[in-house]
Amino acid sequence: MSLLAQLSTLRGRYLWHFFQGMTERPEEVQQQLLRRLLSTNQDTAFGKAHDFSSMVSEEDYRQGVPVADYEATRPWVDRLQAGERRVLTADEPYMFTMTSGTTGQPKLIPATASTRRSSARLSAKWLYRCVVDHPRVLDNKALVIVSPAVEGHMPSGVAFGSASGYIYQNASRALRYHYAVPYEVFAIKDFDAKYYAIMRFAISQSVSLLATPNPSTILRLVNAANTQREQLVRDVWDGTLSEDAEIPLETRRALRPHLKPNPTRAKELERLASAADTFTPEHYWPQLAMVCCWKGGSVGTALNRVRPLFPQSIPFRDIGYLSSEAQATICIQDEGCAGILALDTNFYEFIPEAEIDSPSPVTLTVGQVEAGETYYIIITSQAGLYRYDINDVVRVTGFFRNTPLMEFVRKGRDMVSLTGEKLHVAQLIQAMEKAQLSVGLNVAYFRAVGNVEASRYDLKLELGQEQVPDELVVTLGRAIDEELSKLNIEYEQKRHSARLHAPHVYVMCKGWSAKRLEAKMGRAARDTQFKDVLLGLPDEDDLPSDILKDLST
Repeated sequence: MSLLAQLSTLRGRYLWHFFQGMTERPEEVQQQLLRRLLSTNQDTAFGKAHDFSSMVSEEDYRQGVPVADYEATRPWVDRLQAGERRVLTADEPYMFTMTSGTTGQPKLIPATASTRRSSARLSAKWLYRCVVDHPRVLDNKALVIVSPAVEGHMPSGVAFGSASGYIYQNASRALRYHYAVPYEVFAIKDFDAKYYAIMRFAISQSVSLLATPNPSTILRLVNAANTQREQLVRDVWDGTLSEDAEIPLETRRALRPHLKPNPTRAKELERLASAADTFTPEHYWPQLAMVCCWKGGSVGTALNRVRPLFPQSIPFRDIGYLSSEAQATICIQDEGCAGILALDTNFYEFIPEAEIDSPSPVTLTVGQVEAGETYYIIITSQAGLYRYDINDVVRVTGFFRNTPLMEFVRKGRDMVSLTGEKLHVAQLIQAMEKAQLSVGLNVAYFRAVGNVEASRYDLKLELGQEQVPDELVVTLGRAIDEELSKLNIEYEQKRHSARLHAPHVYVMCKGWSAKRLEAKMGRAARDTQFKDVLLGLPDEDDLPSDILKDLST
Protein backbone atom coordinates (compact mmCIF):
# COMPACT_ATOMS: atom_id res chain seq x y z
CA MET A 1 0.00 0.00 0.00
CA SER A 2 1.38 3.43 -0.94
CA LEU A 3 2.22 6.11 1.64
CA LEU A 4 -0.78 8.17 0.48
CA ALA A 5 -3.06 5.15 0.93
CA GLN A 6 -1.68 4.61 4.43
CA LEU A 7 -2.22 8.25 5.39
CA SER A 8 -5.72 8.24 3.87
CA THR A 9 -6.55 5.08 5.77
CA LEU A 10 -5.41 6.46 9.12
CA ARG A 11 -7.37 9.72 8.84
CA GLY A 12 -10.31 8.20 7.04
CA ARG A 13 -10.71 5.38 9.56
CA TYR A 14 -11.07 7.84 12.43
CA LEU A 15 -13.54 10.04 10.54
CA TRP A 16 -15.51 7.04 9.31
CA HIS A 17 -15.96 5.47 12.74
CA PHE A 18 -17.01 8.85 14.16
CA PHE A 19 -19.50 9.26 11.31
CA GLN A 20 -20.89 5.73 11.81
CA GLY A 21 -21.89 6.69 15.33
CA MET A 22 -23.85 9.64 13.98
CA THR A 23 -25.89 7.44 11.65
CA GLU A 24 -27.55 5.82 14.68
CA ARG A 25 -29.08 9.18 15.72
CA PRO A 26 -29.66 11.28 12.58
CA GLU A 27 -32.37 13.53 14.04
CA GLU A 28 -30.20 14.49 17.01
CA VAL A 29 -27.17 15.24 14.81
CA GLN A 30 -29.27 17.36 12.45
CA GLN A 31 -30.85 19.35 15.28
CA GLN A 32 -27.42 20.02 16.78
CA LEU A 33 -26.14 21.25 13.42
CA LEU A 34 -29.13 23.55 12.90
CA ARG A 35 -28.76 25.07 16.37
CA ARG A 36 -25.06 25.67 15.76
CA LEU A 37 -25.71 27.34 12.37
CA LEU A 38 -28.39 29.61 13.84
CA SER A 39 -26.23 30.57 16.81
CA THR A 40 -23.06 31.12 14.81
CA ASN A 41 -24.80 33.30 12.21
CA GLN A 42 -27.33 35.19 14.35
CA ASP A 43 -25.37 38.45 14.08
CA THR A 44 -25.12 38.39 10.28
CA ALA A 45 -27.36 40.60 8.12
CA PHE A 46 -29.48 37.58 7.17
CA GLY A 47 -29.57 36.31 10.76
CA LYS A 48 -30.75 39.65 12.10
CA ALA A 49 -33.35 40.08 9.32
CA HIS A 50 -34.83 36.66 10.21
CA ASP A 51 -34.32 36.89 13.98
CA PHE A 52 -32.09 33.82 14.35
CA SER A 53 -31.41 34.74 18.00
CA SER A 54 -35.01 33.93 18.97
CA MET A 55 -35.13 30.54 17.22
CA VAL A 56 -34.87 27.53 19.51
CA SER A 57 -36.44 24.79 17.38
CA GLU A 58 -36.75 23.55 13.83
CA GLU A 59 -40.37 24.74 13.81
CA ASP A 60 -39.17 28.27 14.66
CA TYR A 61 -36.75 28.06 11.76
CA ARG A 62 -39.44 26.93 9.31
CA GLN A 63 -41.80 29.70 10.37
CA GLY A 64 -39.14 32.39 10.30
CA VAL A 65 -37.33 31.51 7.08
CA PRO A 66 -39.25 30.73 3.86
CA VAL A 67 -38.07 28.15 1.34
CA ALA A 68 -36.06 30.08 -1.28
CA ASP A 69 -34.58 29.52 -4.71
CA TYR A 70 -31.43 31.26 -5.91
CA GLU A 71 -33.23 34.34 -7.24
CA ALA A 72 -34.49 35.00 -3.72
CA THR A 73 -30.96 34.48 -2.41
CA ARG A 74 -29.23 36.55 -5.10
CA PRO A 75 -29.67 39.99 -3.42
CA TRP A 76 -27.81 38.70 -0.36
CA VAL A 77 -25.03 37.27 -2.51
CA ASP A 78 -24.84 40.55 -4.43
CA ARG A 79 -24.05 42.31 -1.16
CA LEU A 80 -21.23 39.83 -0.53
CA GLN A 81 -19.88 40.35 -4.04
CA ALA A 82 -19.78 44.09 -3.43
CA GLY A 83 -17.54 43.55 -0.41
CA GLU A 84 -20.01 43.76 2.50
CA ARG A 85 -19.03 41.50 5.40
CA ARG A 86 -21.09 39.16 7.61
CA VAL A 87 -24.01 39.08 5.23
CA LEU A 88 -24.95 35.38 5.22
CA THR A 89 -22.37 33.80 7.51
CA ALA A 90 -19.92 34.86 10.19
CA ASP A 91 -17.36 32.87 8.20
CA GLU A 92 -16.43 35.07 5.22
CA PRO A 93 -16.29 33.42 1.76
CA TYR A 94 -12.83 32.78 0.36
CA MET A 95 -14.32 32.32 -3.14
CA PHE A 96 -17.59 31.87 -5.03
CA THR A 97 -18.37 28.78 -7.07
CA MET A 98 -20.17 29.44 -10.34
CA THR A 99 -22.98 27.43 -11.89
CA SER A 100 -25.84 28.12 -14.29
CA GLY A 101 -28.96 29.92 -13.10
CA THR A 102 -32.54 29.89 -14.34
CA THR A 103 -32.01 33.29 -16.00
CA GLY A 104 -29.11 34.48 -18.12
CA GLN A 105 -27.18 35.35 -14.96
CA PRO A 106 -25.10 32.53 -13.46
CA LYS A 107 -25.45 31.54 -9.83
CA LEU A 108 -22.54 32.41 -7.56
CA ILE A 109 -22.41 30.27 -4.43
CA PRO A 110 -20.28 31.36 -1.46
CA ALA A 111 -17.56 28.93 -0.38
CA THR A 112 -16.28 29.31 3.17
CA ALA A 113 -13.62 27.72 5.34
CA SER A 114 -16.38 25.74 7.08
CA THR A 115 -17.64 24.24 3.82
CA ARG A 116 -14.07 23.50 2.72
CA ARG A 117 -13.36 21.60 5.95
CA SER A 118 -16.65 19.69 5.74
CA SER A 119 -15.98 18.77 2.11
CA ALA A 120 -12.47 17.61 3.00
CA ARG A 121 -13.80 15.38 5.80
CA LEU A 122 -16.51 13.92 3.59
CA SER A 123 -14.02 13.26 0.78
CA ALA A 124 -11.63 11.60 3.24
CA LYS A 125 -14.36 9.23 4.41
CA TRP A 126 -15.32 8.42 0.83
CA LEU A 127 -11.68 7.78 -0.16
CA TYR A 128 -11.13 5.62 2.93
CA ARG A 129 -14.02 3.38 1.91
CA CYS A 130 -12.60 3.16 -1.61
CA VAL A 131 -9.18 2.09 -0.28
CA VAL A 132 -10.72 -0.45 2.11
CA ASP A 133 -12.67 -2.08 -0.73
CA HIS A 134 -9.95 -1.67 -3.39
CA PRO A 135 -6.50 -1.45 -1.73
CA ARG A 136 -4.64 -0.75 -5.00
CA VAL A 137 -6.61 2.41 -5.80
CA LEU A 138 -3.81 4.77 -4.68
CA ASP A 139 -0.81 2.62 -5.65
CA ASN A 140 -0.13 4.72 -8.75
CA LYS A 141 -1.16 8.11 -10.14
CA ALA A 142 -4.64 9.57 -9.76
CA LEU A 143 -6.28 11.18 -12.78
CA VAL A 144 -8.74 13.63 -11.21
CA ILE A 145 -10.55 16.03 -13.55
CA VAL A 146 -11.46 19.45 -12.16
CA SER A 147 -12.51 22.88 -13.42
CA PRO A 148 -10.42 26.07 -13.12
CA ALA A 149 -10.15 27.44 -9.60
CA VAL A 150 -10.29 31.06 -10.76
CA GLU A 151 -12.39 32.34 -13.67
CA GLY A 152 -12.62 35.95 -12.53
CA HIS A 153 -12.91 38.27 -9.54
CA MET A 154 -15.75 40.13 -7.82
CA PRO A 155 -15.66 43.89 -7.23
CA SER A 156 -14.60 42.96 -3.69
CA GLY A 157 -11.57 41.15 -5.11
CA VAL A 158 -12.81 37.68 -4.10
CA ALA A 159 -12.34 35.10 -6.85
CA PHE A 160 -15.07 33.05 -8.50
CA GLY A 161 -14.54 29.71 -10.17
CA SER A 162 -14.52 26.05 -9.17
CA ALA A 163 -14.16 24.75 -5.63
CA SER A 164 -12.82 21.45 -7.01
CA GLY A 165 -10.07 23.35 -8.82
CA TYR A 166 -9.19 25.30 -5.67
CA ILE A 167 -8.95 22.11 -3.60
CA TYR A 168 -6.87 20.40 -6.31
CA GLN A 169 -4.52 23.37 -6.52
CA ASN A 170 -4.12 23.69 -2.74
CA ALA A 171 -3.93 20.02 -1.75
CA SER A 172 -1.13 18.64 0.41
CA ARG A 173 2.23 17.90 -1.19
CA ALA A 174 1.67 14.15 -0.72
CA LEU A 175 -1.61 14.29 -2.61
CA ARG A 176 -0.29 16.56 -5.36
CA TYR A 177 2.58 14.12 -5.92
CA HIS A 178 -0.02 11.51 -6.90
CA TYR A 179 -1.76 13.73 -9.47
CA ALA A 180 -1.29 12.55 -13.04
CA VAL A 181 -2.00 16.01 -14.50
CA PRO A 182 -0.61 19.43 -13.45
CA TYR A 183 -3.27 21.91 -12.40
CA GLU A 184 -2.37 24.37 -15.19
CA VAL A 185 -3.88 22.00 -17.76
CA PHE A 186 -7.39 22.54 -16.40
CA ALA A 187 -7.18 26.29 -17.06
CA ILE A 188 -6.85 25.71 -20.85
CA LYS A 189 -9.97 27.23 -22.42
CA ASP A 190 -10.05 25.33 -25.72
CA PHE A 191 -11.73 22.01 -24.90
CA ASP A 192 -10.02 19.96 -27.61
CA ALA A 193 -6.65 21.26 -26.45
CA LYS A 194 -7.54 20.64 -22.80
CA TYR A 195 -8.57 17.02 -23.34
CA TYR A 196 -5.50 16.38 -25.45
CA ALA A 197 -3.24 17.88 -22.78
CA ILE A 198 -4.91 15.83 -20.05
CA MET A 199 -4.26 12.63 -21.97
CA ARG A 200 -0.74 13.74 -22.92
CA PHE A 201 0.21 13.72 -19.24
CA ALA A 202 -2.01 10.85 -18.08
CA ILE A 203 -1.13 8.38 -20.82
CA SER A 204 2.58 8.66 -20.07
CA GLN A 205 2.03 7.37 -16.52
CA SER A 206 0.56 4.43 -14.68
CA VAL A 207 -2.89 5.46 -13.41
CA SER A 208 -4.74 3.52 -10.72
CA LEU A 209 -7.62 5.96 -10.04
CA LEU A 210 -9.76 7.89 -12.53
CA ALA A 211 -12.24 10.35 -11.03
CA THR A 212 -14.49 12.94 -12.66
CA PRO A 213 -18.15 13.82 -12.00
CA ASN A 214 -19.50 13.41 -15.52
CA PRO A 215 -18.98 10.14 -17.45
CA SER A 216 -19.23 12.07 -20.72
CA THR A 217 -15.84 13.57 -19.81
CA ILE A 218 -14.38 10.06 -19.77
CA LEU A 219 -15.78 9.46 -23.26
CA ARG A 220 -13.98 12.57 -24.52
CA LEU A 221 -10.69 11.54 -22.91
CA VAL A 222 -10.77 8.01 -24.30
CA ASN A 223 -11.71 9.33 -27.73
CA ALA A 224 -8.80 11.79 -27.65
CA ALA A 225 -6.38 8.97 -26.85
CA ASN A 226 -7.77 6.77 -29.62
CA THR A 227 -7.96 9.34 -32.42
CA GLN A 228 -4.70 11.13 -31.60
CA ARG A 229 -2.61 8.17 -30.51
CA GLU A 230 0.22 8.85 -32.97
CA GLN A 231 0.69 12.44 -31.84
CA LEU A 232 0.49 11.39 -28.20
CA VAL A 233 3.20 8.78 -28.69
CA ARG A 234 5.44 11.37 -30.40
CA ASP A 235 4.92 13.84 -27.56
CA VAL A 236 5.71 11.22 -24.92
CA TRP A 237 8.87 10.24 -26.82
CA ASP A 238 10.09 13.81 -27.29
CA GLY A 239 8.86 15.28 -24.00
CA THR A 240 6.72 17.81 -25.87
CA LEU A 241 3.14 19.05 -26.04
CA SER A 242 1.66 19.21 -29.54
CA GLU A 243 2.03 22.61 -31.20
CA ASP A 244 -1.32 22.00 -32.92
CA ALA A 245 -3.14 22.28 -29.59
CA GLU A 246 -4.45 25.79 -28.86
CA ILE A 247 -2.61 26.33 -25.59
CA PRO A 248 -1.51 29.82 -24.50
CA LEU A 249 2.23 30.46 -24.37
CA GLU A 250 2.19 31.20 -20.63
CA THR A 251 0.48 27.85 -19.98
CA ARG A 252 3.06 26.04 -22.10
CA ARG A 253 5.81 27.70 -20.07
CA ALA A 254 4.18 26.60 -16.81
CA LEU A 255 3.87 23.01 -18.10
CA ARG A 256 7.40 22.75 -19.50
CA PRO A 257 9.00 21.53 -16.22
CA HIS A 258 6.51 18.64 -16.16
CA LEU A 259 7.44 17.44 -19.67
CA LYS A 260 10.28 14.93 -19.89
CA PRO A 261 11.25 12.72 -22.85
CA ASN A 262 10.24 9.11 -22.21
CA PRO A 263 11.23 6.89 -25.16
CA THR A 264 10.70 3.70 -23.16
CA ARG A 265 7.07 4.52 -22.40
CA ALA A 266 6.55 5.80 -25.94
CA LYS A 267 7.76 2.49 -27.42
CA GLU A 268 5.40 0.60 -25.15
CA LEU A 269 2.46 2.82 -26.13
CA GLU A 270 3.35 2.51 -29.82
CA ARG A 271 3.36 -1.28 -29.55
CA LEU A 272 0.03 -1.34 -27.73
CA ALA A 273 -1.61 1.20 -30.07
CA SER A 274 -0.49 -0.55 -33.25
CA ALA A 275 -1.93 -3.86 -32.06
CA ALA A 276 -5.36 -2.45 -31.16
CA ASP A 277 -8.22 -1.47 -33.43
CA THR A 278 -9.46 0.81 -30.66
CA PHE A 279 -6.93 2.19 -28.20
CA THR A 280 -8.60 2.04 -24.76
CA PRO A 281 -7.63 2.37 -21.07
CA GLU A 282 -7.17 -1.39 -20.91
CA HIS A 283 -4.03 -0.87 -23.02
CA TYR A 284 -2.44 2.21 -21.48
CA TRP A 285 -3.62 1.92 -17.86
CA PRO A 286 -3.41 -1.78 -16.96
CA GLN A 287 -2.98 -0.88 -13.27
CA LEU A 288 -6.29 1.00 -13.12
CA ALA A 289 -8.12 -0.08 -9.95
CA MET A 290 -11.24 2.11 -9.92
CA VAL A 291 -13.29 4.60 -11.93
CA CYS A 292 -15.33 7.15 -10.00
CA CYS A 293 -18.11 9.25 -11.54
CA TRP A 294 -21.80 10.00 -11.30
CA LYS A 295 -23.95 6.98 -12.08
CA GLY A 296 -27.50 8.22 -11.45
CA GLY A 297 -30.00 10.42 -13.23
CA SER A 298 -29.63 11.12 -16.93
CA VAL A 299 -25.86 10.48 -16.95
CA GLY A 300 -26.61 6.76 -16.82
CA THR A 301 -26.86 6.68 -20.60
CA ALA A 302 -23.37 8.12 -21.04
CA LEU A 303 -22.15 5.61 -18.46
CA ASN A 304 -23.54 2.80 -20.60
CA ARG A 305 -21.24 3.97 -23.40
CA VAL A 306 -18.26 4.36 -21.06
CA ARG A 307 -18.47 1.00 -19.30
CA PRO A 308 -17.53 -1.19 -22.33
CA LEU A 309 -14.32 0.85 -22.78
CA PHE A 310 -12.94 -0.64 -19.56
CA PRO A 311 -12.35 -4.24 -18.47
CA GLN A 312 -15.32 -5.75 -16.66
CA SER A 313 -13.13 -6.24 -13.60
CA ILE A 314 -12.77 -2.48 -13.07
CA PRO A 315 -15.25 -1.24 -10.43
CA PHE A 316 -17.21 1.97 -10.98
CA ARG A 317 -18.24 3.91 -7.88
CA ASP A 318 -20.47 6.98 -7.66
CA ILE A 319 -18.71 10.07 -6.28
CA GLY A 320 -21.86 11.06 -4.39
CA TYR A 321 -24.62 13.63 -4.60
CA LEU A 322 -22.70 16.88 -4.91
CA SER A 323 -23.08 20.22 -6.62
CA SER A 324 -21.80 23.77 -6.39
CA GLU A 325 -24.37 24.35 -3.66
CA ALA A 326 -23.68 21.34 -1.46
CA GLN A 327 -22.00 17.97 -1.01
CA ALA A 328 -24.62 15.73 0.56
CA THR A 329 -23.84 11.98 0.43
CA ILE A 330 -21.04 9.49 0.81
CA CYS A 331 -21.16 6.36 -1.37
CA ILE A 332 -19.61 3.29 0.23
CA GLN A 333 -20.35 0.62 -2.38
CA ASP A 334 -19.77 0.06 -6.09
CA GLU A 335 -23.34 -1.01 -6.83
CA GLY A 336 -25.90 1.64 -7.65
CA CYS A 337 -25.52 5.33 -6.92
CA ALA A 338 -27.12 5.81 -3.51
CA GLY A 339 -25.08 7.30 -0.69
CA ILE A 340 -25.41 7.88 3.03
CA LEU A 341 -26.73 11.35 3.81
CA ALA A 342 -23.94 13.53 5.23
CA LEU A 343 -25.61 14.47 8.49
CA ASP A 344 -22.98 16.87 9.81
CA THR A 345 -22.44 18.74 6.54
CA ASN A 346 -25.83 20.34 5.80
CA PHE A 347 -29.26 20.55 7.42
CA TYR A 348 -31.87 18.81 5.25
CA GLU A 349 -35.61 19.01 4.75
CA PHE A 350 -37.68 17.00 2.29
CA ILE A 351 -40.87 17.83 0.43
CA PRO A 352 -42.71 14.85 -1.15
CA GLU A 353 -42.62 15.21 -4.92
CA ALA A 354 -46.42 15.24 -5.18
CA GLU A 355 -46.57 18.12 -2.66
CA ILE A 356 -44.17 20.53 -4.35
CA ASP A 357 -46.85 22.73 -5.95
CA SER A 358 -49.06 22.77 -2.87
CA PRO A 359 -49.59 26.17 -1.19
CA SER A 360 -48.53 24.57 2.13
CA PRO A 361 -46.43 21.52 1.27
CA VAL A 362 -45.62 18.86 3.85
CA THR A 363 -41.99 19.23 5.01
CA LEU A 364 -40.21 16.22 6.48
CA THR A 365 -36.98 15.64 8.40
CA VAL A 366 -34.34 12.93 7.91
CA GLY A 367 -36.22 10.75 10.38
CA GLN A 368 -39.55 11.02 8.57
CA VAL A 369 -38.66 10.05 4.99
CA GLU A 370 -39.56 6.60 3.68
CA ALA A 371 -37.69 4.13 1.51
CA GLY A 372 -38.80 4.10 -2.12
CA GLU A 373 -40.26 7.61 -2.04
CA THR A 374 -39.08 10.63 -4.03
CA TYR A 375 -38.62 14.10 -2.58
CA TYR A 376 -37.50 17.61 -3.38
CA ILE A 377 -34.52 18.26 -1.11
CA ILE A 378 -34.24 21.57 0.77
CA ILE A 379 -30.75 22.42 2.01
CA THR A 380 -29.38 24.70 4.69
CA SER A 381 -25.62 24.87 4.18
CA GLN A 382 -22.67 26.14 6.18
CA ALA A 383 -22.01 28.59 3.32
CA GLY A 384 -25.19 30.59 3.96
CA LEU A 385 -27.87 28.95 1.85
CA TYR A 386 -30.95 28.89 4.09
CA ARG A 387 -33.85 26.55 3.29
CA TYR A 388 -32.52 26.51 -0.24
CA ASP A 389 -34.59 24.77 -2.91
CA ILE A 390 -31.93 23.34 -5.22
CA ASN A 391 -34.70 21.98 -7.49
CA ASP A 392 -33.44 18.40 -7.32
CA VAL A 393 -35.60 15.29 -7.01
CA VAL A 394 -33.99 12.58 -4.89
CA ARG A 395 -35.06 9.07 -3.92
CA VAL A 396 -34.58 7.35 -0.59
CA THR A 397 -33.45 3.81 -1.46
CA GLY A 398 -33.11 2.50 2.08
CA PHE A 399 -31.23 3.21 5.28
CA PHE A 400 -27.72 2.80 6.68
CA ARG A 401 -28.48 2.12 10.31
CA ASN A 402 -31.04 4.92 10.87
CA THR A 403 -29.79 7.36 8.22
CA PRO A 404 -31.34 7.61 4.74
CA LEU A 405 -29.53 6.27 1.69
CA MET A 406 -30.28 8.75 -1.08
CA GLU A 407 -29.78 8.94 -4.83
CA PHE A 408 -30.24 11.76 -7.33
CA VAL A 409 -33.14 11.13 -9.72
CA ARG A 410 -33.40 14.27 -11.88
CA LYS A 411 -33.63 18.03 -11.90
CA GLY A 412 -37.01 19.24 -10.75
CA ARG A 413 -39.76 21.37 -12.17
CA ASP A 414 -39.18 23.27 -15.41
CA MET A 415 -35.61 22.04 -15.77
CA VAL A 416 -33.76 19.29 -17.66
CA SER A 417 -30.12 18.33 -17.31
CA LEU A 418 -28.71 15.72 -19.69
CA THR A 419 -24.99 16.29 -19.08
CA GLY A 420 -25.01 18.78 -16.21
CA GLU A 421 -26.18 21.83 -18.19
CA LYS A 422 -29.32 22.42 -16.06
CA LEU A 423 -31.41 23.99 -18.79
CA HIS A 424 -34.43 25.91 -17.51
CA VAL A 425 -37.65 26.51 -19.44
CA ALA A 426 -37.26 30.27 -18.91
CA GLN A 427 -33.97 30.13 -20.81
CA LEU A 428 -35.60 28.09 -23.59
CA ILE A 429 -38.43 30.61 -23.97
CA GLN A 430 -36.02 33.55 -24.02
CA ALA A 431 -33.77 31.83 -26.57
CA MET A 432 -36.77 30.99 -28.77
CA GLU A 433 -37.99 34.61 -28.73
CA LYS A 434 -34.59 36.04 -29.65
CA ALA A 435 -33.95 33.43 -32.33
CA GLN A 436 -37.31 34.07 -34.02
CA LEU A 437 -36.59 37.78 -34.16
CA SER A 438 -33.09 37.29 -35.56
CA VAL A 439 -34.18 34.80 -38.21
CA GLY A 440 -37.55 36.36 -39.04
CA LEU A 441 -39.52 33.18 -38.55
CA ASN A 442 -42.73 32.77 -36.57
CA VAL A 443 -43.17 29.64 -34.42
CA ALA A 444 -46.74 29.01 -33.31
CA TYR A 445 -45.83 26.36 -30.74
CA PHE A 446 -42.67 24.60 -29.59
CA ARG A 447 -41.42 21.95 -27.25
CA ALA A 448 -37.86 20.85 -26.42
CA VAL A 449 -37.46 17.19 -25.53
CA GLY A 450 -34.31 15.92 -23.86
CA ASN A 451 -32.91 13.04 -25.91
CA VAL A 452 -30.88 11.17 -23.31
CA GLU A 453 -29.53 8.51 -25.68
CA ALA A 454 -28.21 11.05 -28.19
CA SER A 455 -27.14 13.67 -25.59
CA ARG A 456 -29.07 16.46 -27.31
CA TYR A 457 -32.35 18.35 -27.30
CA ASP A 458 -34.98 17.63 -29.93
CA LEU A 459 -36.72 20.89 -30.88
CA LYS A 460 -40.29 20.28 -32.03
CA LEU A 461 -41.73 23.26 -33.89
CA GLU A 462 -45.18 23.99 -35.26
CA LEU A 463 -44.61 26.88 -37.64
CA GLY A 464 -46.92 29.86 -37.81
CA GLN A 465 -46.50 30.42 -41.55
CA GLU A 466 -46.78 28.33 -44.69
CA GLN A 467 -44.05 27.05 -47.02
CA VAL A 468 -41.02 27.87 -44.96
CA PRO A 469 -37.71 26.82 -46.58
CA ASP A 470 -35.94 24.03 -44.70
CA GLU A 471 -32.75 26.10 -44.63
CA LEU A 472 -34.52 28.83 -42.65
CA VAL A 473 -35.76 26.32 -40.07
CA VAL A 474 -32.24 24.91 -39.73
CA THR A 475 -30.93 28.46 -39.25
CA LEU A 476 -33.52 28.95 -36.51
CA GLY A 477 -32.31 25.80 -34.76
CA ARG A 478 -28.74 27.06 -34.85
CA ALA A 479 -29.83 30.46 -33.53
CA ILE A 480 -31.65 28.81 -30.62
CA ASP A 481 -28.51 26.83 -29.83
CA GLU A 482 -26.42 30.02 -29.86
CA GLU A 483 -28.87 31.89 -27.63
CA LEU A 484 -28.96 29.03 -25.10
CA SER A 485 -25.16 29.15 -24.97
CA LYS A 486 -25.33 32.87 -24.16
CA LEU A 487 -27.96 32.36 -21.46
CA ASN A 488 -26.53 29.28 -19.76
CA ILE A 489 -22.78 29.00 -19.10
CA GLU A 490 -22.94 25.27 -18.43
CA TYR A 491 -24.90 24.63 -21.63
CA GLU A 492 -22.18 26.55 -23.47
CA GLN A 493 -19.41 24.54 -21.80
CA LYS A 494 -21.08 21.20 -22.50
CA ARG A 495 -21.67 22.16 -26.14
CA HIS A 496 -18.08 23.35 -26.68
CA SER A 497 -16.71 20.18 -25.10
CA ALA A 498 -19.05 18.05 -27.30
CA ARG A 499 -20.54 16.33 -24.29
CA LEU A 500 -23.84 17.86 -25.38
CA HIS A 501 -24.62 17.73 -29.09
CA ALA A 502 -26.40 20.29 -31.27
CA PRO A 503 -30.21 20.39 -31.09
CA HIS A 504 -32.13 18.42 -33.69
CA VAL A 505 -35.07 20.19 -35.32
CA TYR A 506 -38.39 18.59 -36.17
CA VAL A 507 -41.14 20.43 -38.05
CA MET A 508 -44.44 19.11 -36.70
CA CYS A 509 -47.68 18.60 -38.58
CA LYS A 510 -50.19 21.42 -38.59
CA GLY A 511 -52.55 21.03 -35.64
CA TRP A 512 -49.97 19.10 -33.59
CA SER A 513 -50.15 21.52 -30.68
CA ALA A 514 -53.95 21.43 -30.51
CA LYS A 515 -53.91 17.63 -30.59
CA ARG A 516 -51.31 17.50 -27.84
CA LEU A 517 -53.11 20.00 -25.61
CA GLU A 518 -56.43 18.22 -26.06
CA ALA A 519 -54.89 14.90 -25.05
CA LYS A 520 -53.22 16.41 -22.01
CA MET A 521 -56.32 18.26 -20.82
CA GLY A 522 -58.44 15.16 -21.35
CA ARG A 523 -56.34 13.31 -18.78
CA ALA A 524 -56.27 16.14 -16.24
CA ALA A 525 -58.57 15.86 -13.22
CA ARG A 526 -59.60 19.48 -13.85
CA ASP A 527 -58.64 21.73 -16.72
CA THR A 528 -57.26 24.24 -14.18
CA GLN A 529 -54.69 21.61 -13.18
CA PHE A 530 -53.31 21.32 -16.70
CA LYS A 531 -49.89 22.73 -17.46
CA ASP A 532 -48.12 21.82 -20.65
CA VAL A 533 -44.43 21.04 -20.47
CA LEU A 534 -42.43 23.08 -23.00
CA LEU A 535 -39.18 21.53 -21.78
CA GLY A 536 -38.96 17.96 -20.58
CA LEU A 537 -38.22 14.35 -21.32
CA PRO A 538 -40.28 12.29 -23.83
CA ASP A 539 -43.86 11.56 -22.78
CA GLU A 540 -46.72 9.47 -24.10
CA ASP A 541 -47.84 12.23 -26.49
CA ASP A 542 -44.48 12.59 -28.24
CA LEU A 543 -45.54 10.51 -31.25
CA PRO A 544 -43.36 9.99 -34.36
CA SER A 545 -46.52 10.17 -36.50
CA ASP A 546 -46.84 13.89 -35.64
CA ILE A 547 -43.50 14.74 -37.30
CA LEU A 548 -43.74 16.37 -40.72
CA LYS A 549 -40.02 16.93 -41.34
CA ASP A 550 -36.85 15.77 -39.62
CA LEU A 551 -34.15 18.42 -40.01
CA SER A 552 -30.66 18.39 -38.57
CA THR A 553 -29.10 21.67 -37.42
